[in-house]
Amino acid sequence: MNILSFAVTCALLLCAPNPVLPGTNDVGVLRHAGKYYLMGMGTSGGIYVSGDLSNWSGPHHAFSMENAWTEGPSATDENIHACDLVLLNGVFHLYWSVNHGELRQIGHAVGDNPLGPYREPAHDVPFDGRIDPQCFQDADGRLYFYTVKFGMGNIIWGQPMADPWTLTDKPVRLLTPSRDTWETLDQPPQFVNEGPFVVRHRDRYYMVYNANHTSRQFGNYALGVAEADTPLGFKNAGKYPFPVLRSNRDPKHEGVTPEPDTPEVKNCGQPNLVRGPNGIEWWLVYFADQQRRAQYIDRAHFFGRELYIEGPTLAEIPGYQPVPAIPSFWDLFDGSEPLDERWSRDGAWQKENGVLRAAGEEGAVFARTKMADAAHYVSETVLRHGGGGAGRLGVAAWRGNDLLLLAGLDRADNTAFLNLCPGGTCGEERVSLPPDFNWDGPHTLRVENNAGQFAVHLGAVLLKFTGARTEKNQPVQAGLFAEGCAASFDSFLLTHGWEEWGAGIRGWETREGREQKGGKDGLALAPGESVFKGGLPLQYEFSLQVRSEGVGGVYPVYRDEDNYACLTFDRDFTTIRFSGRRHGQPQPSVEFSVRKRIHRAHDAAVNGDNLRVVKFGDRLILFAEGYELGTIMGDWPVSRAGLFAEKGRCAFDGITLYELP
Repeated sequence: MNILSFAVTCALLLCAPNPVLPGTNDVGVLRHAGKYYLMGMGTSGGIYVSGDLSNWSGPHHAFSMENAWTEGPSATDENIHACDLVLLNGVFHLYWSVNHGELRQIGHAVGDNPLGPYREPAHDVPFDGRIDPQCFQDADGRLYFYTVKFGMGNIIWGQPMADPWTLTDKPVRLLTPSRDTWETLDQPPQFVNEGPFVVRHRDRYYMVYNANHTSRQFGNYALGVAEADTPLGFKNAGKYPFPVLRSNRDPKHEGVTPEPDTPEVKNCGQPNLVRGPNGIEWWLVYFADQQRRAQYIDRAHFFGRELYIEGPTLAEIPGYQPVPAIPSFWDLFDGSEPLDERWSRDGAWQKENGVLRAAGEEGAVFARTKMADAAHYVSETVLRHGGGGAGRLGVAAWRGNDLLLLAGLDRADNTAFLNLCPGGTCGEERVSLPPDFNWDGPHTLRVENNAGQFAVHLGAVLLKFTGARTEKNQPVQAGLFAEGCAASFDSFLLTHGWEEWGAGIRGWETREGREQKGGKDGLALAPGESVFKGGLPLQYEFSLQVRSEGVGGVYPVYRDEDNYACLTFDRDFTTIRFSGRRHGQPQPSVEFSVRKRIHRAHDAAVNGDNLRVVKFGDRLILFAEGYELGTIMGDWPVSRAGLFAEKGRCAFDGITLYELP
């Protein structure tokens, strides 16, 4: 058995090219229609654009201030920084910081597309006071505004919004610098909590923020995380007692430090957490100092409830440091290839200028991707109604030649709808859209299909369809539709895979075909039980959280009893043993020691331990608790994944799997 050394891994597999964008910092990042838009300090009112988070073009000038509340040096393009970019109800919003006056100010501008031009709706007064704005939309559609205000140091505040133009109620003080901790390492003490960025994941709220002084002369600027049950529930008690990202010389594990000649990267700041191009991964975009300040990207993982950040990474650091994964199918409608090469169509469709247009005024028109069916996937599109009249538009799915699903927007009654088995017995559900829903602007529609359980998101809003289920593990083919209206689609992506936790875990079957579903504590297996889920693509990443009362494990590959890879962990998760068979031949057993993390935000007895496998056509790369264990060589086949309990009960939660095309 050949175990690939860490030093060779990055040479054979693409590594994220950090730093990805020199000379910029204090930026905001918007993910929209298959591209990323970055604006902040060093862009001079311009926006950089990327399709993969690694390669950026620009800047494309998007905004210059024209108002009555800035003057002199503070009114120049170079002063636009600490930006936040967000699409809300068909309008793009830009919030930014201005070094105007001793207490600083925050501005607000709007645009019709992500590259602007942006215009200020109010010219007389700033939108808010102080620095580091973020506008966050919760899954129920409510808006919240986070800022940093000055008092006894820099303090993070939050406030409800009536709409993107209007703050309501009084701001609530959230995070203050914690004395005598890693947050006050600078001398004299710099009491700083700033740069807040909030996401919601698995029904939990996470704020990434900065502490200590940003100046290079100190070198202690670092990122922390706080958790909360509500958008305004962040308190110091919810902070992790350690930084999640600072110098690359700060070991994440016992005894794991870079080589002495590895360049140091430090002063990590101004975080942005965004989904990767495939719609499933999470990535952190942030600035850091090496020889100069620049933008970096690194993977973010949710180990159960805990947010874990890799990095700072560099190509010089050995190990698996991948570029962001692309979707299984991806079309931005901006290439020169004929539409028929990738799509099957019923009705009139036309690709032009990065948009797919559907002429559905006379009846329903459909476009189906020419790719393999999938029982588990995430799809996203950005759609726009053609204007005037009624009509419906959205996404569709087929099982064979039978239309299985329609999900989208209906202008006739201002609703979003989900129709399972159109024309059949499954029925249709509708959710009312806001009375001021903007039918002229673009909207992101996201559909997650996990073993026939559908979740539909309109932007950040989760549409609450109560009966969004079909038969388990039925492969379908996805696409787009318009009916009774003209429509346009700015992009379409689809990634084979799933993300599931708690009671949402489904589609796992015993060898006898009996389905096992998750509960409050995840998917629990009794001793001797094993379950499987698939089929899987040839290359994928598979990660999960495990809590065990004894011995258990996973099958990252399982075709049959003659073709499988098995990883068995002991009760204390201190060793992981590989075993398996390929083409009927037993494979040499290999045992790996698990290094325990120095810092944990949640006790392993409650939160479990993380196990991750990256499967390529010729190798398996193994990880435990974020630490790379090693590589198992072998041409493992397309197969299923499996879970098992051997001695004692085992619970599996936070299970994520997605294709690596």
